[in-house]
Amino acid sequence: MDKSALSFEKPNKIGKYEVYDELGRGNCGVVYGGFDPFVRRDVAIKVARHDPNDDAEATIVKQRDFFSEAHAAGRLQHPNIVALFDAGTEGDLAYIVMEFIEGDTLLDYCKPNGKRLTPRKVVEIMFKCAKALAYSHSQGVLHRDIKPGNIMLTVTGDARIMDFSIAEVTQSLAYRPDQIIGSPAYMSPEQVRKETMGAVSDLYSLGAVMFQLLTGEAPFRSKEVKEVFRQILNDKPKRVDELNPEVPSQLADIIQRCLSKAPSNRYQTGHELAAALTRCYDQLRNTEAQMNRREHENALKSLAFFDGFNDDEIEEMLNASQILSFNADQNVINEGDIDDTFYILAKGDAGVYKGKKRIDKLVKGDCFGEIGFLTATKRTATVTALTDVLVLKVNASLMEEASPECQLRYYKAFTQTLIYRLSITSARLSAHG
Repeated sequence: MDKSALSFEKPNKIGKYEVYDELGRGNCGVVYGGFDPFVRRDVAIKVARHDPNDDAEATIVKQRDFFSEAHAAGRLQHPNIVALFDAGTEGDLAYIVMEFIEGDTLLDYCKPNGKRLTPRKVVEIMFKCAKALAYSHSQGVLHRDIKPGNIMLTVTGDARIMDFSIAEVTQSLAYRPDQIIGSPAYMSPEQVRKETMGAVSDLYSLGAVMFQLLTGEAPFRSKEVKEVFRQILNDKPKRVDELNPEVPSQLADIIQRCLSKAPSNRYQTGHELAAALTRCYDQLRNTEAQMNRREHENALKSLAFFDGFNDDEIEEMLNASQILSFNADQNVINEGDIDDTFYILAKGDAGVYKGKKRIDKLVKGDCFGEIGFLTATKRTATVTALTDVLVLKVNASLMEEASPECQLRYYKAFTQTLIYRLSITSARLSAHG
């Protein structure tokens, strides 16, 4: 079919969204930059290509296939998966609205003579992707098309998996396709054979991406797709450390296991692969704690409380604090407790309770425990996690060991927070007076 039949002029507006320049296009549609005037944020808008020659039934089928991405990605909320905000139709156009990511895909780092990422950076990116896939699989979603073009690297160096357009939502994580779907160079043997696929199929594809990031070439290559499939089914891939001497043998072993022909010989879950990558990262003179610390630093930088803090001051704050995680329904602090700590909610939602009555809700970036921090008096309320939360617990005694510059910046932000909280309390009292 003539591709021009599937093209259309860029709309200036779709629904409430303003439409800007084209960002890219593929078989399923065209992606534009856009803007949500109500939330006031940049977005990416994927619009399905429309064939004016299609009858009503064909249009419905294509829209159903197009919205399978919304069905899959809409179930997922993870820091390393591109978020989906909205989906709908307007006239003949079907569209999906996603998080706008400032950055590029991994394709630029996979070219034979292109720039290479260091093994340490590859491990860091793949660790995040493995964790994202572990979460996706826990929600019953198989991606089925993991490849360099579907992994974004943000300008801050973070990784995001995107494009769930051929994903499969299944409770059992066992799916048998009736046709070959995916990108040939990254397909697992069972995907080529149209056999039952599971989490290990996505992890095979991630191993193929790792291989290419470190060598500039896919594990199996040919101009003929049939030959690529033959190699995937029968040939053993070369070891990455033989092609790139900068790659440690431990990392090459991880990739070899990912690319095993038999699914049972591969890592069985994203968590298992992430653990292996963490151990490899440690071999590269970094520990899992350092990886988590970097993520914690990034989490703090995203909070309004730390606006103006430089990297050294963020590091000092982490030294004077603890990063704590709580599951939903766990208490962060208890009414009547005595301590001298101040809390900043870095992730998730929490509720403030007096007795059994909830009197307030806290969201990411909110602070609590100011009075206890200043006076070490009894807590007057209980704070309970409503979702899984990450909390920065700042210790007053440890803050005294921070540099004068860090203390000054911290207490300025702390005072602003305290004034804001007192003004809110005063307004509520006035409203009830």
